[in-house]
Amino acid sequence: MKKQQVLKQIRNLNATQCKQLEVEEPFVGEGTVEAVMAWLGDSVLYGADGGELDLAAIFAADDPATLSLHSGYPEADEPAAEEMVATEIVASVDAPAIEEAMELQEATSLAIRRGVRDAIHKTQKSALPRTGVTMTRNRKCAKQFASAEDQYLSAQWIGAKLLKQPSSIKWWDTNAPSGLKAQNEGTATAGGNLVPDPLSDSILAVWGDHGLVQKVARTFPMTSDTLAIPSLTSGATTYVVDEAAAITESSAVWGSVSCVAKKRASLMKWSAELGEDALWSMADVLSDYMGRSMAEKSDNEFIQGDGSASFGSVTGLKNKAHSFVTGAGTTWSDLTLANLVSTVGLLDDKYHNGASFIMSRQFYASVVLRVIAAAGGNTIDSIGVGNGNQPQLLGYPIHFSDQCPIATAVDIDTMYFGNWVDAVVFANRQGINIATSDHVNFAEDQINIRATSRYDIQVHDGSGFVALATAAS
Repeated sequence: MKKQQVLKQIRNLNATQCKQLEVEEPFVGEGTVEAVMAWLGDSVLYGADGGELDLAAIFAADDPATLSLHSGYPEADEPAAEEMVATEIVASVDAPAIEEAMELQEATSLAIRRGVRDAIHKTQKSALPRTGVTMTRNRKCAKQFASAEDQYLSAQWIGAKLLKQPSSIKWWDTNAPSGLKAQNEGTATAGGNLVPDPLSDSILAVWGDHGLVQKVARTFPMTSDTLAIPSLTSGATTYVVDEAAAITESSAVWGSVSCVAKKRASLMKWSAELGEDALWSMADVLSDYMGRSMAEKSDNEFIQGDGSASFGSVTGLKNKAHSFVTGAGTTWSDLTLANLVSTVGLLDDKYHNGASFIMSRQFYASVVLRVIAAAGGNTIDSIGVGNGNQPQLLGYPIHFSDQCPIATAVDIDTMYFGNWVDAVVFANRQGINIATSDHVNFAEDQINIRATSRYDIQVHDGSGFVALATAAS
């Protein structure tokens, strides 16, 4: 049977055949082996000889094979032709005995089938760590992946390149795009394997969803570990001149923002007992875990960084020299709407186009909503809480980060207001590297998985943002 015949049959399955295969509906995806295998999930296509069909070979070389569209167990009401002839012959001799034997054979077959399935499910369940990830038979992909095929490819890459599983290595060598095969054969200089685009994109997607700095700062890709970004320090000067008088020369003054990529790393553990579904789940959990970890670290540096090595040498908003408004008291309960308005007014006019607030949700609930609700004749909308998922204050968007203060204290920056595109640069050295080790937690039979990324954050313009602070005393 050729690839086109396989696709035609699985796209025209009836309800009974779908139930036999334990799939929700006939195949509707792209005609690739990855899409078919993702659709099949835990089910398997068997040939008439009872052997499992090699879909990779069929799709690759039109392997001549016959296809039986069920899970490998012939239905009782569809015996093979040879069995029918044999049954008719023997039935003429001892019909009751033959009927009893057939019932026994059917019961035995069902018992074996049930036992095999229970064993498989039990093995797969014990192979998964306690991550809260629920697998489904129709292989719905995690939201950070563009498609189920991308998640399946990422899972097979993990099995082949990181865990050296023979089945995944065979699949990768046969089915992976040639560019990915070549890209991931070596070990990157930073340690580990450079991950394929679908997995890298999923990690970056989670990083972008949960991180703040990439949303608000001006971002630059880095093609090397260093990057110098030009910045305008001062422009040309315009003079009033008399007729025929010489014009005083002036020129723009340019500075430079120097970015140096520093490596950040996160580590997670996974059970060493891995099956096919565990790899699928690992692609989901790993991208989500690593993306969230990178987001938390980069935002901590962006806001709290003090320039030390533990912050990747990043000096964040808190420790960059900037202007601030001192509130009406030493606690959040003392802060007023006038303090918020004064903070907005303190920022230079040239930065207001595109400006926004950065604060914690705790500050928003304790201070902003309090002063808005107490604003007298003004309505909440007129002061600017905003609509939908983007709260506003005084007409400017609000971004939330728990790296800003989450509880009141004396003499602290409580929130920030500024134009982050003008004030902050996020330079990302492209590529995420992943490496594994089964030695560190050998006794626990766990695999350690390490993800690394290199980037730099430069808060280079302290005049591009201001803060509202509580009083010192």
